[in-house]
Amino acid sequence: MNPPNLLLKPFRFFSGTWARRGLLGGKWYYIEMFILGLLLVAVPYFSINHLVAAVGHTFWGPELPLDRLIPVLPWMVIPYASLYILNPLPIISHPRNDRGRMELLLTLQGISTLTIMSCFFFIFFPAEIDMRDQIPSDIMESSGFIASTFKSLHLADKPWNAWPSLHISQSLVLVMALTRWLKRDWSELWWSKPALSVLWIDWTLLAISILTTKQHYLWDLGTGLLMGLFWWWMLEAGFKRLDSMTEDEISAEFTIDV
Repeated sequence: MNPPNLLLKPFRFFSGTWARRGLLGGKWYYIEMFILGLLLVAVPYFSINHLVAAVGHTFWGPELPLDRLIPVLPWMVIPYASLYILNPLPIISHPRNDRGRMELLLTLQGISTLTIMSCFFFIFFPAEIDMRDQIPSDIMESSGFIASTFKSLHLADKPWNAWPSLHISQSLVLVMALTRWLKRDWSELWWSKPALSVLWIDWTLLAISILTTKQHYLWDLGTGLLMGLFWWWMLEAGFKRLDSMTEDEISAEFTIDV
């Protein structure tokens, strides 16, 4: 028996969004995708983050001795912050047909359910990431771009929501989806291969950066990677289902049972 797959088909919740995809010459669909991303991803994450920080209770501390031996690399706050560019990037880079639009919808569904499931761990197994004291004071007291990025990050994202790391799981799912489109739909364009290289270099640096900016523990990285791989497995199955469908069948996804 196959395990249940949250991402095999789009939720009925999105049927209205799909029906409105032609409004404003198709532009409204992307606006709605962005708004839904804020409501289903950003709002749950930051709400839970600040709530758990206010409670201040740690269920279990996953810190290992090795975590404090990993050096602080202040410049890596830049790849760390690149997640906030990766999140809306599918809206820009998906294929411009109903197949691509449905894949975009499934990707949003994947990132949303991934975030909500991770919030379950953040609420019931809270852990404070108590390592920001390792960041040199001269970095935090300066007024440069790196310091400003750290300060903004620390203000918005409290040192909780430790594991599984959403920075790892979300970014992995997003990069895998973007890789699929670059290889399948944009491969004939000159910039596709450089873009693919930049994408994976950024993801590699991002994965390392959660440790070198003292935002996460090694345990968070490992559990985030496992969560991301599992969510990509589900999303890829949804994509493969779409591969077996015609464009007309995809367009009528919410009106027929395929």
